[in-house]
Amino acid sequence: MANKGAYSAIEIDDDELQFQSFETSSSSPSASGNISSSNSTPQPRPAGFGTAGTFDPHRTIQDQTVAKPIWSIDYYAKFFDVDTTQVMERCMASIIPKDNFLNVMGGSPDLYGPFWISTTVVFVLFVMSSIIDSIHAYMESVPYSYDIGHLTFAFATIYTYAFMIPAMIWGATKYFGCQPDLLEMLALYGYGLTVWVPVAFLSVAPWNLLRWILILAGGASSGVFLVRNMYPVLQRAEAQTSKAILILVVGLHVILTLILKYKFFSL
Repeated sequence: MANKGAYSAIEIDDDELQFQSFETSSSSPSASGNISSSNSTPQPRPAGFGTAGTFDPHRTIQDQTVAKPIWSIDYYAKFFDVDTTQVMERCMASIIPKDNFLNVMGGSPDLYGPFWISTTVVFVLFVMSSIIDSIHAYMESVPYSYDIGHLTFAFATIYTYAFMIPAMIWGATKYFGCQPDLLEMLALYGYGLTVWVPVAFLSVAPWNLLRWILILAGGASSGVFLVRNMYPVLQRAEAQTSKAILILVVGLHVILTLILKYKFFSL
């Protein structure tokens, strides 16, 4: 067969799949190849790259971790499956609470952000409070030596608030039938600590009134963030119960704010 241009034809029979190519000249030799298959029935095509099918990387990670025992490290891999962009978006959404944070997370809360944010807050509090103490000692012309107890106290305070308090609130809300999600609760409290990083840096300024304003602004911002995102869960319980839990959440947050002021930024 002679015609202008080259084209390919596929011939399918019951036993083999043949590819034939035809050149522009009828005198040119043709090349063909056979791909044999042991199964004559065509295999179905995968679901595709845009669906939760074989090629979905997040689905693959989840499938690999489901079968892992809870005490193994591999089991928790799915809780750290976030990238830098996602973490930064969630941090900004916690400082400027415009949208519902659960919608920002897109149903995929993580522990990566809460862990590193809590750790960062611990070291920032220790470093900034040490700088404040050293400035005060310099202005008073007295010798200064840093107190390692500030680091251990910051570690105990922040990690208790970031992990033990939300676990306690989760247990209370679950008991009263609110059907909360533990991972979402941990994410709320963890990302809610983000605001204390800039507050700690700005509190180095040697004006106690400014420090009070910064601490109160940070406490108000993180408090509004917590209440706004927890209220849809709390309102599933009876009115009196949800009100009591909400008061507990606000009260613990106020205690944290006062501890940070008087322990780390009191000068």
